[in-house]
Amino acid sequence: MKTKAILLSATILFLLLAVIGCSKEESTLTSTNHLGVPFFINAQEVKSLIPFNSNNNSSDSSLSVSFKEVIHDWRCPKSSCYLCYGSDATIQIILTHQNKQSSINLTIMGCRDEYECNDNLYYRKDTLGYRICLLRLDPYPTGTPINSPKYTGKLNISKL
Repeated sequence: MKTKAILLSATILFLLLAVIGCSKEESTLTSTNHLGVPFFINAQEVKSLIPFNSNNNSSDSSLSVSFKEVIHDWRCPKSSCYLCYGSDATIQIILTHQNKQSSINLTIMGCRDEYECNDNLYYRKDTLGYRICLLRLDPYPTGTPINSPKYTGKLNISKL
């Protein structure tokens, strides 16, 4: 009877460890950034991007993006949006592809949480064969100054 309890406990422990190990593996997979899939990047962070359908195309394998800095954040607090039409924020990112760098500024309008990357808006730029869109910039101002390293941008980078 005692042997069965030990065997049952060992089996449950083994299954529990297997489930925990699998969930860690899945979280590692979701941290990979793919071209054409929106992702978050912190200020002063560098991320690599890979094609969504990886067919070992070396021309796409060396793409990285760096969120260099917030140039300005003149977005009005949402409680004041009716008074300050045209508020915006601008960030600088560095896109590196095959040892070529391109420094670009992306601007996003205030008074809205998130945008989509479409052809009608000006907050996208094309460079080095890629389209880069700034979809969101957090935190949104509340009237108090924001420390630059606390910013997080949501970008979408896709192949042209």
